[in-house]
Amino acid sequence: MKLVVLGAGYVGLVSGTGLAELGHDVRVVDIDPERVKRLSDGVLPFYEPGLGDLIRRNERSGRLTFASEIGEEFSEADVYFVCVGTPAAENGDADISAVLAAADKIARIARKPALVAIKSTVPVGTCDAVEKRLAAAHVALEVVSNPEFLKEGDAVADFFKPERIVLGAESDQARALLRQLYAPLQLSGERLVVTDRRSSELIKYASNAMLAMRVSFMNELSRLCDATGADVHSVRLGVGADKRIGRRFLYAGPGYGGSCFPKDVQALMHLGKKHDVPMRLAEATHRANQEQIEFVCKLVERALGEPAGKVVALWGLAFKPETDDVRDAPSLAVARYLLERGARVVGHDPEASQTFARALPGVVIAAREYEAVSGADALVLMTEWRSYRAPNFAEIKKRMRGAVVVDARNVWRPAEVQRAGLRYQGVG
Repeated sequence: MKLVVLGAGYVGLVSGTGLAELGHDVRVVDIDPERVKRLSDGVLPFYEPGLGDLIRRNERSGRLTFASEIGEEFSEADVYFVCVGTPAAENGDADISAVLAAADKIARIARKPALVAIKSTVPVGTCDAVEKRLAAAHVALEVVSNPEFLKEGDAVADFFKPERIVLGAESDQARALLRQLYAPLQLSGERLVVTDRRSSELIKYASNAMLAMRVSFMNELSRLCDATGADVHSVRLGVGADKRIGRRFLYAGPGYGGSCFPKDVQALMHLGKKHDVPMRLAEATHRANQEQIEFVCKLVERALGEPAGKVVALWGLAFKPETDDVRDAPSLAVARYLLERGARVVGHDPEASQTFARALPGVVIAAREYEAVSGADALVLMTEWRSYRAPNFAEIKKRMRGAVVVDARNVWRPAEVQRAGLRYQGVG
């Protein structure tokens, strides 16, 4: 098939490249000409394992191209995928202006009947709004909802081995075309969830909010463990042993971040208010996450003492491993908290150092992890990168001025840290 992907961000780039790998002729379009040029030169705008090699292979084959405009050669595409951003407004609502602008662009260029698939995370009813904008097109364009479920750090595997592919379509013809498109991903079993457009739109928000609830609930339990003397590891194992619950997303930590959970939970809250249906669990999830970040800040201060004049090393700046994304990362909140109280903060991350430095210039960035702890009064593990999981604690003790270690991800063994002469503090 001939496919157009509008938006060369995270979703568009992974989806477009994946579709090209399946044998389709794909053009990825972005309004930023500098980004298009860099992509054409093989430079990715973000870090995602395995994606660079995949892009280069499909560019060489001629199946994948990048451009600032759709172009006449793709005016007869079979499917136009809308993968543009829907950032949160101040009130928590999702801004769909870029989605509507993409629809206008498709309406002007399309020269044959096609599908317009909305992959962007959008409020319920957005497909209806897009349909109205496409009424100006010269040909029949049907709107479908096809939300993405890509995990940063593992997106390539998620594309090729998805747990489910959600298709919200109104006609049999649209459903048949989408089944044909995704057939190569169906070889090992049925993965399609076929429904109406509004249900499909809500599935994405509901999924992210449900996962965020598990994280926030476990983080609340970690605070209760801290207050009562219980062990959050034991609680997690005991709760997760129930097959109805399972162990995934039951890890205590500094709170969730990134581009999905914070934005989507708030968008779901706003959607509920708009329809006079309070989303109490979503509201509590958001509030619990904010409180967890504050708790970790206080935990660091409790272990360290008065921050003024102290040096604190942060290992891990991205909101999670295998990404350079620092959007709403708990590390930002912890670093700001310490800087505001007079501490000097030195950070290290395998991939996110530069994006973090742009987001919070007051933090000193170290080139290597052990350089970050030299002269530090405390070390705080914020992101559980594999390279941090088995450090040389004797070397850390030798380099540090102080002896405080705060494990905000609960990945280190307290006894091992303490044997090196360091003071361990975990979460819960």
